[in-house]
Amino acid sequence: MSLAVSGNNIFAGTNIGVYLSTNNGNNWTQIGLTNQNISSLAVNGNNIFAGTSGWGVFLSTNNGNNWTQTALNNKTVNSLAVSGNNIFAGTYGSGVFLSTNNGTNWTQTALNYKDVNSLAVSGNIIFAGTYQFGLYLSTNNGASWTQTDLYNQTVYSLAVNGNNTFAGTNMGVFLSLNNGTSWTQTGLNTQSAYSLAVSGNNIFAGVYQFGVYLSTNYGTNWAQTALNDKTVYSLAVNGNNIFAGVHQFGVHLSTNNGANWTQTDLYDQTVYSLA
Repeated sequence: MSLAVSGNNIFAGTNIGVYLSTNNGNNWTQIGLTNQNISSLAVNGNNIFAGTSGWGVFLSTNNGNNWTQTALNNKTVNSLAVSGNNIFAGTYGSGVFLSTNNGTNWTQTALNYKDVNSLAVSGNIIFAGTYQFGLYLSTNNGASWTQTDLYNQTVYSLAVNGNNTFAGTNMGVFLSLNNGTSWTQTGLNTQSAYSLAVSGNNIFAGVYQFGVYLSTNYGTNWAQTALNDKTVYSLAVNGNNIFAGVHQFGVHLSTNNGANWTQTDLYDQTVYSLA
């Protein structure tokens, strides 16, 4: 399942389509793509993009009431990212695609033969986290890519906080202070970090089987939050609200930096991603 925030609307992508909450996750309504497994979501103005398993990218321009399949229509899309008018899609087996016109047309970028699990944007830099081949970056909208020195990891998740870039991998969380040129492993180094989110100086990491960890000092130290026994595939921040997408247990919400978590009424889905 995936989550995306647009104003007061929170969108959740599940294995059976898209749900919408307008009250911080207290209630959810299924709104569309009911026959699709939603692996990624992204918001660009009034446009909501949904990446699916095997059927490419869909677009809604009316808060999810209606969806149209874009020209990228036959791929598994693991990740989506927005940079200005550019929409990037990270796919299974076919690398990164780019659309400059809201999905009407897509072009395969030079990173064209990898499984891309995660994408992130920092200024003019596009980061792409891959399966087993680490992290790549592009400064020219995908015309060329450079493999960073985080080169032998599976990168499940990415998050940017100012000049700091965090990468969640199969070997924990890594930090770059120089836009991805070099990386240092943080104190969370024994867990697979499937998801990352930033809220001010707080860095949250969703991990395999052990819930959500929090760092308040850029990854030097981590503390396990009260959500400590679940596999957390996705995280999203909306103001003081932290949302966690959990394997088989839907969406959990914390309003106090993870000291407590409440399960929302979307409770019986697997949540793969949040944005």
